[in-house]
Amino acid sequence: MKSSERTLSIHLTLEEGNLLLEALAEQPFKTVFELIGKLNQKANECFTGGEDHNQRQKFFFTENEMALTIKALGEIPYNRVHSLLANLNKQIQVQLNDQDTSKAATAHADL
Repeated sequence: MKSSERTLSIHLTLEEGNLLLEALAEQPFKTVFELIGKLNQKANECFTGGEDHNQRQKFFFTENEMALTIKALGEIPYNRVHSLLANLNKQIQVQLNDQDTSKAATAHADL
């Protein structure tokens, strides 16, 4: 991971996570194996107990990992992924807007 690369905190249900893994599994192995392993490990930590599988759990993605994930989801039929893509877009936009606001406040304070 590049030091300047941002990390995104994405909340997913077990079903959404499984859909992400299904999409990633269709990609060339050498480009996704680390991300699949990372997601599997986190899912096992979050969903192995008696947790509600419909409750969203926090997963962390680098910008590159999220771009790869969205690309993979784009190759799955739209009717299966449209709500997940809309949810991801909303979460990403909130975080990017928060980061931009934080940067602007820091720049203003430096003046």
